[in-house]
Amino acid sequence: MKRTEVELQIQILGSVRATIHGQEVDLGPPKQRAVLALLALRADGHVPLDDLITVLWSGRPPVRAASLVHTYVARLRHTLEPDTPRRQRTNVIASAPGGYRLTVADNQLDLLQFRAGIREAAAWHAAGEHEIAFTTYRETLERWRDPQLTDLTTLLVEQDDIGPLRQEFLAAALDYIGLGLESGRPEVVLPLAERLAQAEPLNERVQARVLRALARIGQRAWAIERYADVRARLKLDLGVDPGAELTEAYREVLDADPPRPDGATLSADHQPPWRGPAAVVDELVGRTADLAAVCDLLGDYRMVSLTGPAGVGKSALGMAVALELRERFADGVAVVDLANARTGRELVQATAAVVDEPGSWHAKGCLPLTHRLHDRKLLLVLDNAELVTDEAADLVDDVLRGCPQVHVLLTSRELLGLPYEAVYPVRPLAVEKEHGSATAPALALFAQRAVQVQPAFRLTESNLEAVRSVCRALDGLPLAIELAAACLRTQRLEALVNVVDDPLRRIRPRRRGLPSHHRSLRAAVNRSMELLGPAEQRCFAALGAVPAEFGLEAAAVAGRAIGGEPETLQMLLDRLVDKSVLEVLHGASGRRYRMLGTVHALARQMLREHGVDSSAPASRCGCGCHTGH
Repeated sequence: MKRTEVELQIQILGSVRATIHGQEVDLGPPKQRAVLALLALRADGHVPLDDLITVLWSGRPPVRAASLVHTYVARLRHTLEPDTPRRQRTNVIASAPGGYRLTVADNQLDLLQFRAGIREAAAWHAAGEHEIAFTTYRETLERWRDPQLTDLTTLLVEQDDIGPLRQEFLAAALDYIGLGLESGRPEVVLPLAERLAQAEPLNERVQARVLRALARIGQRAWAIERYADVRARLKLDLGVDPGAELTEAYREVLDADPPRPDGATLSADHQPPWRGPAAVVDELVGRTADLAAVCDLLGDYRMVSLTGPAGVGKSALGMAVALELRERFADGVAVVDLANARTGRELVQATAAVVDEPGSWHAKGCLPLTHRLHDRKLLLVLDNAELVTDEAADLVDDVLRGCPQVHVLLTSRELLGLPYEAVYPVRPLAVEKEHGSATAPALALFAQRAVQVQPAFRLTESNLEAVRSVCRALDGLPLAIELAAACLRTQRLEALVNVVDDPLRRIRPRRRGLPSHHRSLRAAVNRSMELLGPAEQRCFAALGAVPAEFGLEAAAVAGRAIGGEPETLQMLLDRLVDKSVLEVLHGASGRRYRMLGTVHALARQMLREHGVDSSAPASRCGCGCHTGH
C-alpha cells in the first residue's frame, strides 16, 4: 500500500475537497479544482489533455491552454503529495499518453467508496440477506451528501460525465427504496423518495415509489393528491398520460386500507402542527436544487440562515423547506413573521404568540421562551428578521443553547453572525436555460404568473426574446418578475419591455394579502435602506455615480464625496455586502462589486435627489423610508 493511500482522502460528492491526515488542503482556484474533479470522476481511467482543456475553457481555450493545464497538475501534485520530491510526485496524479490519470484506492475517493458500497449492498440483496443489504444501502447513500452535485456542475460546465453519475445515484436510491418497501419500512425510505421526487418531478419510477411509500404509512389521501399533481404535470410538460408503473402504483393506493382510527399509522389529517402564517400552496419555480440543499443543511446544522437581496424569494423558499421537513419534527413548525418587528420586545412577543399553545399566553407569559420550548421537537422559522438582527441573534442563541431539539430556519437580508450559523445564499433565478431544463427558471416563473392575468398566455418563439429581455432587466428577481407579469393585465408585452427600464416607478400593480414590502419593488428595496446607518447610506448614494458593477478604484472616486480613508470606504462596502445591498465578486482582476438593477436605480435616485447627504432629513433616507431602530 502506498503511503498516500493512508493519508489522502478526496471528496467530489458534494463539495470538491481533499484532506491529508484529516486536515483540509487548499486545492487552488476553480480551474485547478476542476482538473482534479474531472480526474476523480474518471478515477483510474485515462483523461486526455484535450478533454481537460475543453472542460476548463468551454471550447474557447487560450493559446497557452496545454501549458496552463500542466501547471495546474504540477500544483495539485505538490498539494496532494507535499512531502514527496518534486519529480516523484506521481503516486496520485500519474502521467498517461497525452493526458493524466488519478490513481487512488477505493477508500481514498468518496465516489469509489460509494460504488463499492452499492456493489456490496446489491450482492447481499442477491444472496437473500435483506437486512444487511438494507443497512449497507442506507449507509452508502448517506455518504452522497449532494445528489444535485452542485460543486461538480459549477466546475465542469457541460460535462457529459455528470449526467450518468446522477443516474448512478438515482438507480441505487431506487433499489434501496424498493427494498425498504419490500421489507416493511416505508417510513424509513420516504424522506429519500420525497427528495428524489423534488429533483425528478417527471420521473415516473420515482413518483411511483413515493405513492407506494405514502400509501403504506397511511397517507392515502396525500398519495391520491400527489398522483393527480404528477398526472397533470406529465400532461402539461410532456403531453403524455402516466405509464404502466405509475398507474399500477396508483391502483395500489386506491386499494390500500384507510388509516386505522387508533392512530397507529400516520394520516394526512394527523400531521405535526403548523403554527403561524400558513404556507401558500404554490409551485416553487426553479428552486428544486435550493430546496434539497437547504433541507440537507438543516439535517446537519440546527441553525440555517437564508440570505439574499430584496425580492429574491427567501421567504418562499423558507416556507417550502418548512413544509418539506414538517414530518421530521414531532411538534411541527412555528412560523414567526417579523416584517413589522422593530424592537427586541416585539420580536419576543411575536415569537411567544406563535409557539405558545392557544390560550396559554397569560399562564406562560412570565416564563422565558427557552423554558416554554425546552422539551419541544420543533422547527422555528423566523421570517423577515433583517430589522431586528441583533435581537434575533440573542434569541436564537438562547433557544439553541436551552432547547436541544429545536432547529431554527431564518430568512433575512443580513446574517446573524453566530458561530454555528450555516448560511445559504439565495440567488436570483437564471434567465438562460439551465442544463436539463426545458425553460429558463426566470422565464418559467414569468409565464406562470402571466397566465394568472392572461389565461391564454404561453411562452412561444414569437414572445420568448421579449420575456427574456424583461427577466434579464429585472436581474431574475422573483418578486420583480411576478410584479412585471401582473402588469400584463393592463399592458402589452411589447410595452412592458420599456417599462422595466424604470422598474421602481413604473412596475406597481395592485397587490394585496402580502407583507407591505412585497407589494412593490420600491417598498422591497426601501426596506433594505432601513438596515443602513447614516454613513452606509451616504456610501450607497455615492455609488449611484458608478456602474452597477465596479471595482475599488471606481468606488474610491465616488467615495471621495463622503470623505474618509480608503480603509473606511472598504469597511462601508463590506457592510453593504453583509446587508445584501452589494454582492462581492472575486476574479482574476481582483475584488469587484455588483448591484442588482433595482438597487442601482435607487442609488442613482438618491444621488440625484440628495447628493451623498442622503440621510437628511435626520433619520430618513432620500426615498423617505425611516431608518431609526
